[in-house]
Amino acid sequence: MSIDQRVVPDVVPQLDYRGLFGWPVRWHNGELMLVTGSGIGAVTVPKALADRVLDSLARQGCSGPAVNVPTKRGTVVMLLVETDALTFDDTPLPEGVQVLPTGSGVPLPGNGPGNLARWLVAPDEHQRWLPSLAAVLASIRSVARGGPAREPRWDHKGLTTVRPRTRRTAIE
Repeated sequence: MSIDQRVVPDVVPQLDYRGLFGWPVRWHNGELMLVTGSGIGAVTVPKALADRVLDSLARQGCSGPAVNVPTKRGTVVMLLVETDALTFDDTPLPEGVQVLPTGSGVPLPGNGPGNLARWLVAPDEHQRWLPSLAAVLASIRSVARGGPAREPRWDHKGLTTVRPRTRRTAIE
């Protein structure tokens, strides 16, 4: 007989993130964390920009889970994304926006007393896909510029370019 000596937190998550969504999660200092990598990433967006980005993503049908996280430098919103596709765009990201590197921890909301993370857009067990990193970054850049929403363009190889949406006039 062996004894498992791992410390199991007293906190039980509200959702079974690993079982329901297949997310890589672990406990760290009493908080449940999603670990980026294996096709799942996260983009941090300053709270001042986040509401407009979330609205833009929703209009485009690309909304996904977003968690509000207080930090020492202020509140940020972490957008969960799918990272399987190669994304390259040399346009700099707006100030305060960061794509988290592989192995980063994203605090997930739970029911512990010290857990301050809260879902702005909760994961949906009936729509378990995540938006692509390319679509989320295009939306962030567009919102930060104050320009039109951008529309991904697809070909047989996947996402190739992002072009601005244009309004059609009665003359066309």
